[in-house]
Amino acid sequence: MAITLAQVRAFERIARLGSFHAAAQHIGITQPSISHRIQDLEAILATDLFLRNGPKVTLTADGHSFLEYADRLLETADEATVRFKKRNPLLGLLRLGVSESFAHICLSDLMTRLEQQYPKLKTSVTVGDTGMISALLNEHQLDIAVISEPGVASHIHRVPIGRNELAWIASSRLKLPSGILTPADLAQNHIIVSPHTARLHTTMTNWFSMGGTAPNRVSTCNSLSVTLSMIRSGFAIGLVPVRLVADELQRGELVAVPVTVPVESHRVFLCYQIVEFGPDLEAIVGLTKELIAHHQLFR
Repeated sequence: MAITLAQVRAFERIARLGSFHAAAQHIGITQPSISHRIQDLEAILATDLFLRNGPKVTLTADGHSFLEYADRLLETADEATVRFKKRNPLLGLLRLGVSESFAHICLSDLMTRLEQQYPKLKTSVTVGDTGMISALLNEHQLDIAVISEPGVASHIHRVPIGRNELAWIASSRLKLPSGILTPADLAQNHIIVSPHTARLHTTMTNWFSMGGTAPNRVSTCNSLSVTLSMIRSGFAIGLVPVRLVADELQRGELVAVPVTVPVESHRVFLCYQIVEFGPDLEAIVGLTKELIAHHQLFR
């Protein structure tokens, strides 16, 4: 047998009100019914929760211990009820999906602001590429997301928030031919890029196709952080968002490779479940756009 919320609620009311009779009246059931719930609960837990002394009862040691669990169980159940009745993810768990660009530059700031404005809010963050985040949105597994060129269904609303500027980036220590390189020139180098599910991979493939060529050696990596580490080491050349390496470009540690064919920038969208949209989620949309503008993440 498993513990039920009805049993937990009965236990909590008796503990707080001091008698089976008062708890039964408060819940709106008969005293025999509430007694039966406690008997079943005590049988499941294999312990006595109350000391009976006439109409009044007191908690046993185990009863005091179980009261902490009961409070947490009931609080969670109440939060879930309000969250889904009001269709508002900010009343419970906010499931947030973001690109690595957003995660590196803005996520810490966003989480801090959310904690200040919604101190009881819990968050679950998924960092991934366009394919992954789009799929999770479509399957209702995320409430809101920031991604490039999303492939989302009709139940997801998209708000354009800018373009992610991309460039071919290399270590300044890497010996490249001088001048402006063609796709054929770049194809001779080791290329590292995101996996096939990522929009970056499609952009890379299209860029070489526009130049009538294909790279000789391509490695993929699902972590932009690791990809950047590989580029810094001189292991390979990568196609990455310029904003992520702006400081290193300014210091001369990395270089943006000049090329004859312009690299397509990515349109970035803030996406959310239409059914959940309300004043609170609208505030999160506004906050996210504000942080993106503040950090100049997209142009």
